[in-house]
Amino acid sequence: MSSHLYLVKESDELVCHCDCDPAYVTFPGQMDCPWCGCGWLFTCIDCRKAFAFARAIEVSESWEEIGRRDLSNSVPNATVDDDELGEWVAAMQELMADLEEGEEYVYFDGLYIPSECAGAEFEGWYARHNLSFLPHVSALEHESSMKSILANPRYWNENKIDEDDDDE
Repeated sequence: MSSHLYLVKESDELVCHCDCDPAYVTFPGQMDCPWCGCGWLFTCIDCRKAFAFARAIEVSESWEEIGRRDLSNSVPNATVDDDELGEWVAAMQELMADLEEGEEYVYFDGLYIPSECAGAEFEGWYARHNLSFLPHVSALEHESSMKSILANPRYWNENKIDEDDDDE
């Protein structure tokens, strides 16, 4: 069986409600309220609780095994069909394509970003971001980054991507 890189919980810093070890990340369950945490926190595949920092490690469990676990745990007693599993695998492989083994990451609006990044300039699933710092890392020293950006509906809505923008 071949191994591959996958994200698991790194620490209890900033926000961490998960006690699992290891805590594999789920496919991002981002909704239309990313400030609640769904747009900037990882979720544990087993307990479904949130945490802020993950590390890329080599795992021997196949993509399909991890995907089946994630999908099964998201809706207990649900049957996971092959098409749904295939979509999960393809999407997760794309999200994790650029992981570097041993690097620490944060989740931010549809992207896994190395925590070493100096800033964040990208168009996410919900909003456009142009920050000279990574708010997760900044919040470790300045809680205001969490309150003014990550958990702030005003920040997200002021930077929201309008559906009309796609037509231009």
